[in-house]
Formats: sequence, structure tokens, C-alpha cells
Amino acid sequence: MFRVRRIVYTYVMKKISQSPVIGIVAEYNPFHNGHALHIARAREFLKNRGADNVPVVVVLSSNFTQRGLPALADKWTRARMALSNGVDLVLELPFAYACNAAPEFARGAVDILAATRFVTHLSFGMENVATSLKPTSLKPISSKPGFAIDAITNILIHESCAFKRDLKKKLSEGKSYPKALAETLDGIIPGSGAFVSMPNNSLALSYLLRVLEKNHDLELLPVQRQGAGHHDKAGGPLSSAAAIRSALAEIGDASWNGLWIQKAMPASSLALLEEERKSGRLWMRTEKLWALLQGLLARSSPEELRGCAGMNEGLENLFLKRYVEATSYEDFIGRCVCARYTRSRLQRQATRCLVGVDRWTALALSRNGPPYIRVLGYTSRGRDLLRARRQISHAALNAIPVVTRLAAAQSPAARASAALEFRASRFRELLLPRPDLRHEEKQRPVAL
Repeated sequence: MFRVRRIVYTYVMKKISQSPVIGIVAEYNPFHNGHALHIARAREFLKNRGADNVPVVVVLSSNFTQRGLPALADKWTRARMALSNGVDLVLELPFAYACNAAPEFARGAVDILAATRFVTHLSFGMENVATSLKPTSLKPISSKPGFAIDAITNILIHESCAFKRDLKKKLSEGKSYPKALAETLDGIIPGSGAFVSMPNNSLALSYLLRVLEKNHDLELLPVQRQGAGHHDKAGGPLSSAAAIRSALAEIGDASWNGLWIQKAMPASSLALLEEERKSGRLWMRTEKLWALLQGLLARSSPEELRGCAGMNEGLENLFLKRYVEATSYEDFIGRCVCARYTRSRLQRQATRCLVGVDRWTALALSRNGPPYIRVLGYTSRGRDLLRARRQISHAALNAIPVVTRLAAAQSPAARASAALEFRASRFRELLLPRPDLRHEEKQRPVAL
């Protein structure tokens, strides 16, 4: 029986491996012209290798983003945006990984893409990119002699005694981990600190480290970021998602007609956002978030807060001290920001406390990796990929299950991840103008 399964598995894998499939990790918050350009450039790269119109699979952040805030639109709307603009299959990055630091964010996303067994290329945007970037043959990404991303990864993988000593020293000085890491690397390879401090470069490095750590069979396909920077608030055809969100928050309920955002997004994305706004389902204000956070902190002791994942180094005392002084969510986070704690770290921590992520569940999910692959949406080509994957799962041992409903989660880890997902989704609903606490349970994969 085992031999038959192995023969079937080998046959299916050989058939699939003949066709490249691009994997992308994204938030699409919201989907804009830069995202469409990324997909086009990735496909163009493989077209030049003889593979035309390659399927694209996206692992999409759940209802909260990596910087710790609710997404502008829910994951189902953002999945529909992706499918309407060239993506063939959208998979969920569970809340436990989506609302987390770059290493955990990358761990969950890359492991899900590798677990599909049909994704062959991992594509991502970078502020600085080489013409070729592979785990086995990494070329310099800067004109500076000897400066290459493989040199940085070698340092981070092997972690020499000198590296760990210098990093620990900088952390003891009260610096945040990203800042301490950048300074430590810069002391070894001049220029590398600035490189890893750029948001897309930092995530790219995390993806690469995970691919190397797990020896995933994924070819890296970086794409040079075009247009505005990650946090740039300037408007234009290639503006950032942050600029679009900021503009929408300022506009509020006013008409979008004639505004620059109409040229910054595909028409389908804009139409979906407009539909969600009219339905009272866009998140653009922090007032409700602040009220709920105040309520939590008002009734919590330091010991209770310490039970939350990531709440350490006295952060619970900082939260309890600053919330009574603050007048808004932004004011609270601003009062807590310091050399040790970045804004994103603080926002993620606040959300984890509100959702109720205990440290033991977070640790288990981090060690074991994603316990399932959840489908958010697909086109006909995406459906074909899932059918092929079903053949693989029947033939392969220990294949991660594909689910379309969280209720189908079976293992203890899967049920724990699903429980977090339900809580996070309901919590986001509470922050909307028109909440629907059963919205998550009622959804089914988007089929285009």
C-alpha cells in the first residue's frame, strides 16, 4: 500500500513540477496598482524563461495586519480584490502569524506556500533587489564590495558568539530588537543595517531565512518596489497602501469621485471598497479600539497581562501606567513608544491582549507551524491546483490538510488556531460601524 502511494505521489509531483506556480505573501490593505505591477513583473520574469501566464497563489493576512491593526477591509473582500486582478488562489495566513513580528509572519506564510506542494517560486517586493536571488546562489544587492544578502543570512543563521554578544549588549542598552539587530549587522557589514531597516527588505530577509532553515523547495523571485515608499503618504498612481488608507480616513463618508485614489487602485478594488463602505464594513477609526483597550487595561492586573503572548520585559507595567494618561489610541501608543518598543510591536501587543492570545498557544503554533491550509478564494485555475493537491495529500504522508471552514479543523493545534481566528474576526466586527458577529461563520470561499 505504501509503495502504491509513493508511486502516485511521485507521478503527481512530477506532473505538477513541470508547471511553475508563483507564491506571494501579501496583505493587500487594500489592493493597489503597485500590487498589480508586482504580479505582472513576476509573471513577466517567468515568461522570459518560457512559462507564459503562470498561476499565482497568495497567502493573505487575516483580519489583522502585521503592524497590529485591523485591516481596512476584511479578508474575504481583499481576497476578492486579488482574484479580480490576476491571482488564482488565495490562502489565509492565520491571525497567530499575521499579527506578529517579521520572523513569525514569514514562518507561517512561507510554510503554507511550501505545504501546498505545487508552489515553485516565492516572489516578494524589495527596496533593493538583485537580478538573481536564489538560496544557493545569492548575488550582491549593492554596489559596495562584499555586501550581499547571503552574507547577512549566514550571520543570522550561524549566530557567532561575537554576534550574539554584540546584539545582547545593544538590547541591554534599551534598544528595540530591530534597531539592535541593524546596528549589530552594520558593525560587521557596513551598509547592512540600513538595508535590513527597510520594511520590504526586512520581510524578504525573513522569507529567505525560513526557506533556508526548512530547506523548502522554493526558488526566490524578488521584484523591485516601484513608486512611493512603504510609509509614504503622498498620493499618485503608485502610492502606498498607507497613503490610500490615510486618504480614506480623511474623506470619511464624503464622495470619492475625482479623488486621486481612483487612479491608485484597479477599478475592481475601488468598487469593492465602495461597496464595503456603504455596508458599514470598512475599519478606518480607532475610537472603538481605544474604548475596548481602556476597558481591558482597567480591569487587568500586571499578572493577568503577563499571561498574554509577547507581554514581557515589563511591558505590562508600561501599558497600565500610560493608558490612564492617554486621551486616544494614537496618544497611548505614542506615549509607550521608546527605544525598546517600536510602534508596530506595541500595536501588535495591544491586539494580542484584546483577542486573548496566551503565551502557550502562541508558542505551540510557532514551534509546530501552520496546522492547516485554509482556502479563502479561487478561480478555475486555482480550483485545478487544489484538485491536484488533493491527489498529493492522498498519496503523501503527513500532508497538512486543506480546509474551507474552520469548523473542519481537527488536531488540537488546528482547533487552537481556529479558535484564535474566530475571536480575532469577532473582535474586528466589534470595531465596525455595522458589526455582524457571525460574519466569519457565514463565509465560504470566494469563487470567480
